[in-house]
Amino acid sequence: MEIIFSNNSKKQLKKLNIRIQNKIVTTLGKFQNNQPVDIIKMKNKNNEFRIRTGNYRIQLQKVKEGVLVTKIGKRENFYFIFF
Repeated sequence: MEIIFSNNSKKQLKKLNIRIQNKIVTTLGKFQNNQPVDIIKMKNKNNEFRIRTGNYRIQLQKVKEGVLVTKIGKRENFYFIFF
């Protein structure tokens, strides 16, 4: 399974602290190697999942090529919904 980063998620990852970046990349590596990670399907969204790593969340979307990382962010800002 291939992990693909969107342009937006690349920018979000680069803005983070090096230690947090390494933690996120390690978690995605575990996911890629079928090791256990905290992953849950997002409600009311088709083919979208989130992985929890500490106070940060990684949003994933299934695509033909593998998995697309669409969003990376802190828990406080991750679930924000516009009304």
